[in-house]
Amino acid sequence: MEKNFYQNCIQCPRKCQSDRNSGKTGFCGETENLKIASAGLHFGEEPLITVFGGSGTIFFTGCTLKCSFCQNYQISQQGMGANVDEKEFVKICITLQELGAENINLVTGSHHIPKIAQFIKAAKNSGLEIPVAWNSSAYESVESLELLKNVVDIWLPDFKTISSKASKKLFMAEDYPLVAKKSISWMIKKFPLKIEEVSKNGEKKEKIKRGVIIRHVALPGNIDATILGVDWLK
Repeated sequence: MEKNFYQNCIQCPRKCQSDRNSGKTGFCGETENLKIASAGLHFGEEPLITVFGGSGTIFFTGCTLKCSFCQNYQISQQGMGANVDEKEFVKICITLQELGAENINLVTGSHHIPKIAQFIKAAKNSGLEIPVAWNSSAYESVESLELLKNVVDIWLPDFKTISSKASKKLFMAEDYPLVAKKSISWMIKKFPLKIEEVSKNGEKKEKIKRGVIIRHVALPGNIDATILGVDWLK
């Protein structure tokens, strides 16, 4: 099944049709090998995500966009990272859980959805019990997202801009607004919000168990697009 996704790859909306099985790279810069740049507890996410223990983030190498302002360009565009197989990925997830992570936070994995879905299923079968969050640019097809609906609980999509002119210039993806609106609408429809109150040492906090948190980038000189984007979200 995996070969069908990576051969003549059409996983992401670019549909570059690169034969990633044969070692060729797609627009994302990656072959079929799953590469991870870093993994650890992250306390810089939204309070609903970090709660007490922090978010167990796993940063994947490569990206389906080429954002000119990317803060992780060494990972997204310069190939920083190392290959991991299913066994090692499962070990990383279980270790983060043992360290007290509130969730497993999968960052920028849109170009590896079939393999990540397979690996997360394996992790759950090996004892992973905390929620799984999908942290992405929202530049991904609904068909690919369907592969994650039974393994992901929390969705953390960016909604970078509603302007196709800005997305063409800054992300090299003129169709970003259309794609992102479709994927975010799917997430909201499929995953209604579920928040619970948790406590530790007498302190109470809210924790997201399921649902969607949307991040927006307010681009300088494009505030009109921000207003239109927020209006669409409303």
